[in-house]
Amino acid sequence: MSRGSLLIDILSRRDPHGYFVIPLKVEGKDLVEKIISQYGESSAKIVESHEAILVRVKSRSVAEKIIRAAEKRSLLLIEEED
Repeated sequence: MSRGSLLIDILSRRDPHGYFVIPLKVEGKDLVEKIISQYGESSAKIVESHEAILVRVKSRSVAEKIIRAAEKRSLLLIEEED
């Protein structure tokens, strides 16, 4: 999946509560916290597990910044298509 289509795929849908949901590797938590605090996204939520984190944000622009930064660092959890 190309960068542009991945970004569009994630930003094209929201969960039932209106959040964009971004799946990341656990190592991406510090990056996400930095971006969230930098842009003052008070409604953002980070759901943690042992293998991954889910970032839930309402702001499309903050979601886009997180996705782009995570892509550069290979922190997005995505399934490769065959």
